[in-house]
Amino acid sequence: MTGMEGKRPSPRRFTRRAVLGGAAAIPGLAAAACSGGGGSKGTATPGTSTGTAPGSSATRAATSQPTRLPGLSDRHGETLRYSGFVSSDGVWDPHRTQAGPFYGQQALAFSRLLCYADQADGTIVPDLAAARPERPDAQTVVFRLNPSARWHERAPLDGRSVTAEDVKFSIERQMAGDLSFVRRARWSVIDTIESASPDHITFKLKTPFANAEGMFADVNAFIVPREIADAGFTAGNQVGSGPFSWVEWQDANFASVRRNPAWHGGGARPYLEGISVIQPKNTDAIEAGLRTKQLDAAFVGRKVADRLRENIEQLQEQQVGHSLSFGMRFFLRQVPYDDLRFRAALSIAVDRREMVQRFFEGSGDINPWVSWPIKRWTLPQSELTTFAGYRPGTGGRDADIAEAKALLAAFAAEKTVPADIPIFVESVAEANLGLGSLISEQLARNLGLKVTVYAVPIGELIRRMFAGEAPWVAGPDTGWVDLDDWLYPYFHSTGTNNSFPMRDEELDKLIESQRTELNEENRRAIGFDVQRKLLGLHAGVSFCSERLISLTWPYVKGFPLDTADGYQHRFADTWIDRNDPTFRGR
Repeated sequence: MTGMEGKRPSPRRFTRRAVLGGAAAIPGLAAAACSGGGGSKGTATPGTSTGTAPGSSATRAATSQPTRLPGLSDRHGETLRYSGFVSSDGVWDPHRTQAGPFYGQQALAFSRLLCYADQADGTIVPDLAAARPERPDAQTVVFRLNPSARWHERAPLDGRSVTAEDVKFSIERQMAGDLSFVRRARWSVIDTIESASPDHITFKLKTPFANAEGMFADVNAFIVPREIADAGFTAGNQVGSGPFSWVEWQDANFASVRRNPAWHGGGARPYLEGISVIQPKNTDAIEAGLRTKQLDAAFVGRKVADRLRENIEQLQEQQVGHSLSFGMRFFLRQVPYDDLRFRAALSIAVDRREMVQRFFEGSGDINPWVSWPIKRWTLPQSELTTFAGYRPGTGGRDADIAEAKALLAAFAAEKTVPADIPIFVESVAEANLGLGSLISEQLARNLGLKVTVYAVPIGELIRRMFAGEAPWVAGPDTGWVDLDDWLYPYFHSTGTNNSFPMRDEELDKLIESQRTELNEENRRAIGFDVQRKLLGLHAGVSFCSERLISLTWPYVKGFPLDTADGYQHRFADTWIDRNDPTFRGR
């Protein structure tokens, strides 16, 4: 669901998806500074059209009543309309954008070699690949492509076959790219790529790698055509091989796709004729859209969900924990953050559970470093709540504050506590959630500290963070699927997003060992050890993540949810049941 991002819909403000304006989070604070990005990026002007596919009308998929496709089952022939954020970072390239809502929409149109059937539990299935890869040894990954895979019927591809050369081009393009290719480091484990035939490709790895298949299923591991990449991607020129073909994208307004009848996924899928994502102005518009069935589904907060279900009893609710988190990090080379006691005092005094209530109306939970919805890798809550800063109940909070005060007093006995402490906060997170303001309030209340909040746009915040010009920052982190993506870029000495910068030999060895540990149970144990160590270092802190809620009319079947954006290819299994009694009046 989304680098994406902000507060719940209210008559004035939206959900967590708004916090990034759809742009990247901080690398960690997102994939920005190369995992992650690095530098500011242009953003499309809200409310204006940023591209329409040739020959499409500006609102066709949203306003038309699709006709029944002849000769197909009763599952075919309708356009799904749901509320969501139509927010980009102005970077239209599938290998460079960091905007969760945009690359989520790209997941409808582009394919990967493999894909996640479930991100939270790590279930991987074939996509462009005909089957899971052959693994003749720990450093070789061999794929055979689905012979039915075709690019969309749009110039200049015109439905030609997807080949091993397309795959090779897509991976090498990122490996050789500049820093704007924000996921370049994820491919660094690859040594060579060979395509012996149009449907056969072999990857040789530099070392055994635990996430060898996962990197090909990653939410951004799109295979793209050279013809479009060389010409340059635009908001309206997104030609892929996925279950749907691109129609249009209007930032802060509307996006749509249409059915790709030649999709290689089989089973006469996708069932829907099209999908329209509509960004409503407020929760009143969401409620009106659901009541009139101009919206078939919507993402809402806890209180809004309760009210809507009370007023419209037929609505069905789904929930899923979202990996996007809110947190803070320190630049360890600057005073006073070079002192563990000072960092720990700030970290422990922050009330994470108050954040869950303020930001998500209680529909969420606290995190170690790996967000709690990533069940395979996150440190269990039963253990997390034994750490300072995470202890439950009034007694636990009192113990946290007492420990934080003792740490600050020990620091003050030897060093000077700043009279005014600046915290630099991602500007949309501050505007929509008051993230920095809440941290400032809590530290004034719990430790008597004066903290001044400076709201900074994401690109400038990232630049300052890596330059050491913003020694204490807070904002959203997009969240990831595999353990290595949570750890290596951020905490290894050579990690591309290690802005702290962390230099810890013991931590390096642990992080390196999980990369090559092929037994998942053993790897999980290493991941827990790393998170325990991080909880003691207080260099980067992940506060909390939301439990996302969707409401759908019962006639919507198979509406998918997952822990991060990029799962939207699974809309290929969604359909609208015209025989359901609630379909009447749609």
